[in-house]
Amino acid sequence: MAEPPQPGSSPGTRYARPRDIAAAAIVLLLLTAALLIVLVQAWPPAPGAAPDGGTRPPPPATTVHLFGWSPRVSRETSLFVVVLTAGALGAIVHALRSLYWYVGNRALRRSWLMMYLVLPLVGALLGLVVYLVVRGGLTSPTGAAGDVNPYGVTAIAALVGLFSQETAEKLRGVFAALLTPAPAGRDQALAPAITSVEPASAPPGASVTVHGTGLAAATVARFGAAEASVTDVTDTCVRATVPAGASGPLTVLTPAGPATIPFTVE
Repeated sequence: MAEPPQPGSSPGTRYARPRDIAAAAIVLLLLTAALLIVLVQAWPPAPGAAPDGGTRPPPPATTVHLFGWSPRVSRETSLFVVVLTAGALGAIVHALRSLYWYVGNRALRRSWLMMYLVLPLVGALLGLVVYLVVRGGLTSPTGAAGDVNPYGVTAIAALVGLFSQETAEKLRGVFAALLTPAPAGRDQALAPAITSVEPASAPPGASVTVHGTGLAAATVARFGAAEASVTDVTDTCVRATVPAGASGPLTVLTPAGPATIPFTVE
């Protein structure tokens, strides 16, 4: 049965339907298969053996076969493609883990579906940025394209995509020390905070209302170690039912972090 619209709420606050979940999973899996093919096909060739027993440098260009298209690309171009692909794959790992976690907890909302589609692009671009920083010598120079270990840059790009949020925060922290920080805008997301809960104590099965700020993306309410789904979610209010086995305190989980307030289970 379709979830009835909630007064004053936007469509993005509703829970994702089974077809939404299936579509997101299929898109991510197909994109993973396509990126793996690109990664294998665009992988730079290794140095060959020289007649004198040594090693000769890798060829300056190689032919790549991609879905009926066979361009001839240089080793530098191959490294760019590999880095972009690895960053996207790392981000897809993050997206798939997040998807099955929220689906398993029955807390996936439609507003997060766009994030799953955009995250691979963010991971690819962040992987490219970090690769350019490394190749540019801002951290450690790596020499010419023939001297670059493709396994090393691929691993870095994949980790950057997997931990895209942490990477962005690290880059912001590094360059904030060099540049003047920008003033905060009006529409920046507020960190979640709880100001009160009504009632302050209740038995299992009772409904409680949590008041605060930055709660619009709340996914789960945790009473001690017991979790409960949230309903009627707005930026300033969420409701939850005290589950069996609950204890204090009460914590509301959001993607921006948790917010906690003392609560007594009767």
